[in-house]
Amino acid sequence: MAGVTIQELGLRFVDACMRLYWGSCWYPLLFAVGLICTLVLGRKRKSGIFIGYTVFLLLTVYNPLVVKYLIAKAKFENEYYRFIWILPVIPAVAYYGVRLVTAFRKTWIKVLMAAAVLTGFVILGNPLDGIVTDFAMAENIYKVPNDLRAVCDVIHQNQENDFPRVVFDGSLNSIVRQYDAGIATVISRNASIYRSGSTVAGNYDENSSFYKRQKALLDVIDYHIYEDKEGFQAALKKSKTDFVVTQIGLVDHDFLTECGCELIAQTESCYIYRFDHSKPRK
Repeated sequence: MAGVTIQELGLRFVDACMRLYWGSCWYPLLFAVGLICTLVLGRKRKSGIFIGYTVFLLLTVYNPLVVKYLIAKAKFENEYYRFIWILPVIPAVAYYGVRLVTAFRKTWIKVLMAAAVLTGFVILGNPLDGIVTDFAMAENIYKVPNDLRAVCDVIHQNQENDFPRVVFDGSLNSIVRQYDAGIATVISRNASIYRSGSTVAGNYDENSSFYKRQKALLDVIDYHIYEDKEGFQAALKKSKTDFVVTQIGLVDHDFLTECGCELIAQTESCYIYRFDHSKPRK
């Protein structure tokens, strides 16, 4: 997680991750209250699943000792936030809310209690404007831009192997995997994050051949730096790139064609190039 490392925080790492992940949201407290009430007052065996599941997590992936000595050795601290997802806070809070409302027999009391519970959820949760900034309807059921779907169609129509390797710019590289598992992205997500100046996703040896190739591609595609034509072309060849996809008007077309990229199609907002591996370096 951003700026949080086991080496620096040690046994406090889990607590720091939880605080960073949940922020100002109080749902974990409601979850804890629900667990306590289940232990003290609970009669329903079904609600006990939250207790057993939570105890298991506390003894394993939320155990500071386990995290410090095992997670660190597994080099999984950058992805540790995924363990927070498996804590059933939201379904449990919803369940306890329903149980609270249905605990009363009279309808008017249930209505008042439901209103109180909903009000509590709104007040104790995170404000939507702090989480979601764009409430626009999704363009399709895949929740990706329609233009990306058009790009993928063009690539598959022109591919010469079963698993085409494609260089996408930052606007598409992170989402193409959600839509089309038949396309391999050449640019590494973590390398892209590191190139932007962040070590959240890990560190790289900047003299390694892998990172040099990634940087050569990122410099052109995302940062529009055209100082190393030979390095860019070599990166395309060594990474076995088949296609290059760029936003219209953002990348130097002449530079790409000189490096062996042939424009084969254009969508509403993207150019799609096929890379010619046989073209010699200039």
